[in-house]
Amino acid sequence: MAPDLDLDLIGALTGFSVGTLDGRDAMMVIEIAANAKDFAQGIRHKMPVAMTPERARELGEALLMAADAASMGEVPSCAVN
Repeated sequence: MAPDLDLDLIGALTGFSVGTLDGRDAMMVIEIAANAKDFAQGIRHKMPVAMTPERARELGEALLMAADAASMGEVPSCAVN
């Protein structure tokens, strides 16, 4: 069963950067517009996220799968991690 989503509460990714933290962990900073009004007004929020190299690989693979699925067009998706 698909989760109920309020699409008005989903932010838009407007930028990102990646690197390493202390040479051990992966780190990324995501920049989002929290809603359509923020996007239109140029308001952005930055969130730094640190993770192990293993989690970074899992995230990368999951994003590639989501990008492939999005390229296929409209299809129901219930994937939740």
